[in-house]
Amino acid sequence: MSKKPVENLKKAIETFEERNKVYGDNYLTHGEVMKALFREPVNLATLKEYNRFGIINMMVAKLTRYCNSWPQSHQDSIHDLGVYAFMLEALDDDSV
Repeated sequence: MSKKPVENLKKAIETFEERNKVYGDNYLTHGEVMKALFREPVNLATLKEYNRFGIINMMVAKLTRYCNSWPQSHQDSIHDLGVYAFMLEALDDDSV
């Protein structure tokens, strides 16, 4: 039997532990931030709404990761946040 699945699981655990040192338990606060941003339940019906919500979701992930790295900066997260902002603008302008 191949050991590949076990090796992949071990690598995944290592990656989780490494990232958790930088970001903390970001996944536990993400929902709180989303709920604060969207005071009313979100009803997604169109492809555009799903796309816009997906981008906002990614922006929140990057912003909370950046904040969880405080007081250090996290250049990758802030660069990604900028890119996602322009992607959202393109969706809002119907230019994609």
